[in-house]
Amino acid sequence: MLKPAVTLDTDMRADAVLERLALSGFWLATDQPAARARLESLSLRLGKPVDDIARRLFRDARGFAGAIRRQWGTQVLWYARELQEVLERCAQAAPEALLIDVLGLHEPDASPTLRLRPDGATLLSTGVVMDDGQPVAVSFTATPPAEAFGVSAAPPAAPSPSRSAAAPPAAPSPVREERAWPRVDAPEAIPALVPFEVTVGFAASPRAGVAGGQVSLTAAPGVEAIDVTVELSAAPGVDAPDGWSRVMRVPLADVTSAAVTFQLVGGERPDPWHPLLTMLEVRYVMGGTVCGIAARPLTINHSSVTVAAPPPGYGEPWQAMATPAASIVLAADAQAPDLTIEITKPDRNAASGQYVCQLYSPHTLSAARGPFPMDLGQDAKTFAKAIVEEVGLFANSELLETTLEGIGRLVAQRLPGTVFDALHELATKLAPVVPAVLIASAEPYVPWELAWVEHPVDNARPAYLGCQADVGRWLRDNDASDTSGQDIQRPATQPVSRLAVRNIAVMAAWYKAQTGLRRLPMAEEEARTIVEQHQGLALAASAQSMRQFLSATLESGFNRIGGVEAAHFAGHGDFDPTRPDGSALFLEDGTPMRSNQFRAAKYGGLQQPLMFLNACMLGIGGELLGDMGGFPGNSLRGGFGGVLGALWEVDDTVARDIALEFWQRALPPTPRSGEPVGAILRDIRSRFLSVAGSVPVSTYLAYVYYGHPRLTLERM
Repeated sequence: MLKPAVTLDTDMRADAVLERLALSGFWLATDQPAARARLESLSLRLGKPVDDIARRLFRDARGFAGAIRRQWGTQVLWYARELQEVLERCAQAAPEALLIDVLGLHEPDASPTLRLRPDGATLLSTGVVMDDGQPVAVSFTATPPAEAFGVSAAPPAAPSPSRSAAAPPAAPSPVREERAWPRVDAPEAIPALVPFEVTVGFAASPRAGVAGGQVSLTAAPGVEAIDVTVELSAAPGVDAPDGWSRVMRVPLADVTSAAVTFQLVGGERPDPWHPLLTMLEVRYVMGGTVCGIAARPLTINHSSVTVAAPPPGYGEPWQAMATPAASIVLAADAQAPDLTIEITKPDRNAASGQYVCQLYSPHTLSAARGPFPMDLGQDAKTFAKAIVEEVGLFANSELLETTLEGIGRLVAQRLPGTVFDALHELATKLAPVVPAVLIASAEPYVPWELAWVEHPVDNARPAYLGCQADVGRWLRDNDASDTSGQDIQRPATQPVSRLAVRNIAVMAAWYKAQTGLRRLPMAEEEARTIVEQHQGLALAASAQSMRQFLSATLESGFNRIGGVEAAHFAGHGDFDPTRPDGSALFLEDGTPMRSNQFRAAKYGGLQQPLMFLNACMLGIGGELLGDMGGFPGNSLRGGFGGVLGALWEVDDTVARDIALEFWQRALPPTPRSGEPVGAILRDIRSRFLSVAGSVPVSTYLAYVYYGHPRLTLERM
């Protein structure tokens, strides 16, 4: 069978494993130290009995599995174990015992890694299921078909070519175009404390060991060379004494002659048997726009110890982990965000909370740009789950406001202080224009929009980042593989900043009593109003309509619409924590539609619709709709250009009012363009202002937006 994965590391102590599991709701008894510490802290703050909180947060470990990572020298091995076994053995072990010893893990016990297949293939063996290099599930022998994982077995038909574009293509221009491939020259392994060089440039053909798609360089006639800023980064433990940034002059007559060199040195390894495994990540930047990414694996060994490799057949060599990546188009975004916060994970270790942050801007700033090390303490998913869980516990409490402020401060502490220095510098430089901020994060879980700005830019608004700036998020997918059959990069490296909207699809579920789901009169009214005010295409919340919507084969009367440029869903949503892909929208007959089905959507390229999923996450259990295994991530991989969803359960009436205001401001009648999506959401979040003695409404802060902060819609 297939079970959701909880990611652990063999070097974790037993007490650290129990702490991580307790934060995720797993324990054997509430008097266990890790569980008691978690529950008593919440009990004290909430003023409710420990047993009440425990009943709300508890999850049955028997429905989950451990995906356990082990580093052996420069090899990475994975183990598949039942989570209940992990929990029981750690509870019986000495607190300082390492997980590798607690479980008695040996090389022959290592499990194969299985690639998530969104094409209906059946998983038949035991192993850790990986998606984009991260564990998402654990497969045990005799699993059901992948359809049980919410994957479409048969991708829908391709869209009609006659109506598949959101806007007509631009007229051809006499630009010069050159093509190349990323070049990242560096040693495969180097001892600590030994300086070494990294050369970055372009090559005429793909380079072995370098992850990076084909590079496209364009320039107007008469331009002989272009300047590209090359930003390098690595995991904490690697230093660049002469800096991490270089400007590379690229002559168009000889692209491969361009190169810049960095001097790096790795610190001494504290554990000689655990070399530092990192990706050297290169970002090509023009005008403050990250145009593409390339990477190369690097190992930093102990200065005096050489670690022997395990026997053949066990694990995967670190040097083999450079996979194909998205193409690189060297062109600046004309609407580039004022600040891009890039959060990356060069160590590619999902079990750790170690990240790297870099800042980019088209403006000249005195604030440092990084790279800066970031430590979430726990892995990102556990960290974020514990945060969002508290919102649900305090949703009806007068302590909600102080709880959210505490969460905001905790989130802000994880960001480098220069993020806020840059924000204030931009606010002063751009006033009265509000800065636009894009958060491109390798971790999709942490609600960075809630980061507390200690000295607000606008004192009239709440001090959360999402209230102080126009904020959007994005996923830069390192995996360029595309099983959809379309020769389109999904998601695009940069989110779109403009959408011409011909059609908006509006779907609401009229739930009948036999479904067991309560009717949502506010959602029904919401959908009717959007259809009336915006000439929307009304769709039943049925499997047939959803299939036509995702396959871009919609019809209206006798007219073939094909795909749409905007979409809205109002209805019930839920999260089933016992499923690897637990996010679901409920159709009108009560059928749960899993988020993975959006991954096979036939959008992308010239048609990247904006989608608003206005669904209450009833019984969400603290999991995030912002999870990359949920609707935003799968929708972006399905070619959508923007996705709005809720991080936690929302109030029906408030959610309706937010949706109506959003579309009224985002999609006005022609010939006007709408307001930027980030600006609309900043105003909506800013309504989270409590009146003395009343309980504030958390719905205003619930919405997360994946897309360009300056995205504007124009009705065609």
